[in-house]
Amino acid sequence: MLLLEPPGGWRLRFSRHAVERMRERGVSVEEVLGALREPVQLLYDTLRDVYLALGVDGVAVVYAARGRVVEVVTVMRRREYEALVGRLGPRRYRVIM
Repeated sequence: MLLLEPPGGWRLRFSRHAVERMRERGVSVEEVLGALREPVQLLYDTLRDVYLALGVDGVAVVYAARGRVVEVVTVMRRREYEALVGRLGPRRYRVIM
C-alpha cells in the first residue's frame, strides 16, 4: 500500500489493487491527484459507499473517504468509467457534480 500526504491536510492511500491498475493502464499519481482535486464529474456509489471522480484528462478514480484518509481503491480510463456507469446508472450511482 502506497501512502502520500498531499497538501490540504488529508492523507492519500493507494490500495495494492489501485497501484496494479495504475501500472497496467499507464496512469500516474499526478493524474490521480488531478481527478481528486478537480473532477469534471463526481458520483457516489450507493452500494459500495465509495466515490468516482472523473478527471479532465480522462482518468477516473474510485476512492473511499474516511475522515482525513482518502483511499484510492482503483483507477480506470474514461471508456471503462463510461461503460460501468452506463451499465449500472441511476440505480447505483448518485451524481454529486
